[in-house]
Amino acid sequence: MIWKQRPIGVRLLSPIIVLASLACVLALDTYAADRNARIPRRTQIVVTPDSIDLHSVRDTRQLLVTGILTDGSEIDLTHLAEYSSNTSACDVTETGLVQVRGQGSGALMVRIGHRRMAIDVNVELAEVEQPVSFKHEIVPLLSLNGCSDIRCHGAPSGKGGFRLSLWGSDESFDYEQLVRDAFGRRTNAVDPDNSLVLQKPLARVSHIGGQRFSEESLTATLLRTWQEQGLVNDVDATSVKSLSVTPGERVLHAPATTQQLVVSAEFEDGTSVDVTQLVAFSSSDLALATVEAGGKVTFSQQGEVAILCRYMGKMVSARMMHIAEPSRDYEWTNPEPSNFVDEHVYAKLEQLHITPSVVCTDAEFVRRVYLDLCGVLPTPEEMTRFVGSDIPNKRAELIDALMQREEFSDLWTKKWMDVFRVSRDSIQLQGAQTFQAWLREQVSADRPFSEVVTEMLTATGESYSIGASNYYCAAPMERKVTDADYLQKDLAESTAQLFMGIRLQCAQCHNHPYERWTQDDYLGLAAFFSQITRSRLGKAGPDGRPERRQIAVALDTSITSLPGTEHKQVKPHFPGELPLTIEDGSDYRKVLSDWLVTSDNPFFAKSVANRIWFHLNGRGIVEPVDDFRDSNPSANDPLLSALAIHFAENDFRLRPLIRAIVLSKTYQASSLGNVFNSSDNKYFSHQTARPLPAEVLLDAICEVTGVPEQYEVMEDYTIGIPKEKIK
Repeated sequence: MIWKQRPIGVRLLSPIIVLASLACVLALDTYAADRNARIPRRTQIVVTPDSIDLHSVRDTRQLLVTGILTDGSEIDLTHLAEYSSNTSACDVTETGLVQVRGQGSGALMVRIGHRRMAIDVNVELAEVEQPVSFKHEIVPLLSLNGCSDIRCHGAPSGKGGFRLSLWGSDESFDYEQLVRDAFGRRTNAVDPDNSLVLQKPLARVSHIGGQRFSEESLTATLLRTWQEQGLVNDVDATSVKSLSVTPGERVLHAPATTQQLVVSAEFEDGTSVDVTQLVAFSSSDLALATVEAGGKVTFSQQGEVAILCRYMGKMVSARMMHIAEPSRDYEWTNPEPSNFVDEHVYAKLEQLHITPSVVCTDAEFVRRVYLDLCGVLPTPEEMTRFVGSDIPNKRAELIDALMQREEFSDLWTKKWMDVFRVSRDSIQLQGAQTFQAWLREQVSADRPFSEVVTEMLTATGESYSIGASNYYCAAPMERKVTDADYLQKDLAESTAQLFMGIRLQCAQCHNHPYERWTQDDYLGLAAFFSQITRSRLGKAGPDGRPERRQIAVALDTSITSLPGTEHKQVKPHFPGELPLTIEDGSDYRKVLSDWLVTSDNPFFAKSVANRIWFHLNGRGIVEPVDDFRDSNPSANDPLLSALAIHFAENDFRLRPLIRAIVLSKTYQASSLGNVFNSSDNKYFSHQTARPLPAEVLLDAICEVTGVPEQYEVMEDYTIGIPKEKIK
């Protein structure tokens, strides 16, 4: 329901009227502390839902009251409104929660200052009340109160002899543990108040977790009622299809510091239910914002957070930002952007009232760009020539020249070798040299990175002769096989982390406890590598060590499932999607690479762009760079999207992406902060001093001192390799 005050006619825009209008807007400064505070006249008041139908004594609805200001910005008024009901069928708490009290219909009154609104409500109860649902209510409440947390009874070995599935992922297991395990003494259908499932969390008896909820809480009431009704087991009841949260995004301008969330669950039978009171909420950064049970978010300082909402194995997140009042002497300097990078960075900084640092000096720039692009110091002659030049676009010309130098290819090859986990212990010296030579050729030619990744993912052959095949050799070969799917799982984890920016390790044994990834997602990605086999070639290495040998990577397209017997039924599928139907005889890896490197893939371009940004700025837009997740929001979504689009539009080539970043004033900003950005370490308002890579630092020391470093390769790594092949 929307209410808007009728505009007041004004014949003359006098200074008095202007001041009155300003005072009307400034009245917002007091609303956070006073329910009777005046709200600006032209503010729209929106209450959702605009009508309510309830069908069970346990049904609830969370009202959401929003004020829409004349500039389009929104403020949450839910906890400032006053509520009343003209019917005995339901009542409303001071937080806007509607609760059933009986049969009937009527209206709920919402009051904001002098404004009043009516919400129609109808309660039509079934003749026979549905019993408390173990699956839909009890299991989520155990999760909400932390009982099935990994730090408590959701741990692999449980806690205090009592174990639950992590976050209620296995309702059948949880039912057995509560009702039948330990001789059934955890529950008590005859006298629920004496059951351990109530006695311990209410702290009536010793409980290492302390008191988890109160006597009058929803959790205690439902646990008591469920036992009184005979411990009904409905684990086969309909499951949740999806969750939605309102609002999904919100910017709170000071003095606003709070936001009410409403979460709805859509079930597979088509019904939709307000489950806000059953959802487990968590904040991605407790130092910035906390969230209460029931969904009220409160900020303590300026910043951005993601609020994760978990219910019955499904998760959804809401992005929240709080912008504090700027200091009295703050003034946006309106810097001129050099390109799209600056446009997005400056837009975010202006929104947060952070002034960017000035552009660095020529001397600072030339040293920075030489080290970042080529890993070498400029010579005194190069420094003097650049600083003394008065060519208008000399920085762009220097960037282009540096990207054509041999040192550029050397440095960026080394960066990717580190990312790809190259180690002499895993792929041997000759394998590492072969991989390095192949990868340097790709970097030097600026080959589309999509093609580089495709060649690695679909490679086969011997590791000493086929450079790309070493991607499959980075995972150590087990001396004793304890997991038949070890290789496939390692490849799934590394591929997801390197090229998608997501960490799937936590989904190996169970659904990810804090993200939307499931164990099926993990195994489905591993299944793309089910046709791959590895073997050692030749005789044993030094001292009979079998690992000191070449590796052969082979493909068997007749294989259609993971090697281990436990997961034979798993079919390849992309994370978050349904299993695929793949034609017999196909290379599963080719299907994966074709999906991964498309321009509309939600992961690839953003992941690579973020990694390049990290190498040039010392911090990723998403940090850590390989940890994209709902509960780890990026520092600048539009910037990351723009970089990904630019990367894709340039055929996934790295040089245009690097050039765009280095040409920006954001990259060229001074590392010296100002009074408005000195505390910023997230939004790229100034460059951050960062340590040089070890190899670059050593080369710089050798260059400055004139004393080259002597390197030796351990004989253990060179036995059997012709001397002319040792580099």
